[in-house]
Amino acid sequence: MTCSVSTTRSSSHDEARAVGTRLAAVESRLRMIEKERTMSADYVVKSLPAVRLVARTAKLEFEQLSERIGPMFDAVAAGLGHIPGALATPIATYSMTEAGMDVATGYAYAGEAPPGTDVVELPAVDAVCGVHLGPMATIGESWQAMHRWIVDNGYEFAGPCRELYVRAEGEDQADWVTELQQPIRR
Repeated sequence: MTCSVSTTRSSSHDEARAVGTRLAAVESRLRMIEKERTMSADYVVKSLPAVRLVARTAKLEFEQLSERIGPMFDAVAAGLGHIPGALATPIATYSMTEAGMDVATGYAYAGEAPPGTDVVELPAVDAVCGVHLGPMATIGESWQAMHRWIVDNGYEFAGPCRELYVRAEGEDQADWVTELQQPIRR
């Protein structure tokens, strides 16, 4: 019985430490986003490093996005969730094709990909980045505004767009923070 209580306390302590670490990472990322805003009040052009994702991939119709993205992330999390820190950086990529939308959802992770997941290599790119605050139901408006800014400022699209979910926990999406990343070139 004592062993069970000790294990529970240790597990709770480890879980609390992991949550604290993730919160510190989110706060750090939010500070970095604020410092990077050098081009305008809303967008910044910056270099994004290459990222290796362990992800689920799918070809979806636009109407399927809202119902399928969460379960795709959940499937990857089920395979990586037991590894400390593996779920720290959730990212999704979206690429329009004639047959629909190619989507990858996953986590930046350098280890082995669990069964049922793929490794997706995102190259280093220059990207216009902005921040969407709040629910995913309105993220399309944020993307449209950023795409207008890209065109108005003489850039061309240069690859699939990315969403980095800086803060995306809980059912209430009012306090979610998503960094929009659109690779570009002149």
